[in-house]
Amino acid sequence: MSQSQAASSTGRTALALGVVALIIGASALGYAVYLGLSQLPSELSAVTVNVPCSTSQPCANKTIRIDWTLDDSGQDRYNPQYITVIQGDNLTIIFNTNDTTDAHTFTINLGLRGFSSSTLFQLNNSWTGLSSGGFITPGTPGYNLNFTGKPDGCNDNNGNTVACNTQKQDDTANGGTGPSGACNNTASTPPPCNLWSIGYLGVVNTPGVYEFHCFYHQKGGMVGYITVLPNKGFTA
Repeated sequence: MSQSQAASSTGRTALALGVVALIIGASALGYAVYLGLSQLPSELSAVTVNVPCSTSQPCANKTIRIDWTLDDSGQDRYNPQYITVIQGDNLTIIFNTNDTTDAHTFTINLGLRGFSSSTLFQLNNSWTGLSSGGFITPGTPGYNLNFTGKPDGCNDNNGNTVACNTQKQDDTANGGTGPSGACNNTASTPPPCNLWSIGYLGVVNTPGVYEFHCFYHQKGGMVGYITVLPNKGFTA
């Protein structure tokens, strides 16, 4: 075989191997994309449909309950931490806590409603006798060794200051206090302190991922996320 024939044969072999490699690579990429899509949350199917709704005609009225809990390391957390809704959904938040030591808030910026990210919606579950916890430096705003009054610092769905509607369960039957009593966390065995607050967050109109956090424990990882999926049928 001549040198030119050998080179031609080698070139064809290299080309064939290259084509095979491309086919294998494309197949692998296709499978990876398929696998990734197959593992996405089912709520994402809403992105491809045309759901007719608007600010004045919401897609769905959704009441979302969020509880305080502790993780395996004993750190304050939200349950659930991850919430998925659709652009145009009309949200009400119920915030429940039964921490006998610390106060907690549900705080989120109103970017999901088209406001500036510095505009906040906040529910505040702090009660007489509770503490702001260990992540607020003494002497700074928000620090309280023990709260001496009822909650304040609540903001509505336009970011305006409003009176907090925080309520306390009557726990006298369980050795606790009544609906206007204190959460005495200085006792050796703190009585139950079940608090809840409700706030109208409103129609979410801006797709994106938005963090909510506890004002007192954000540095400790008490954060969560609301994902607003885009909706082709939404009109402002």
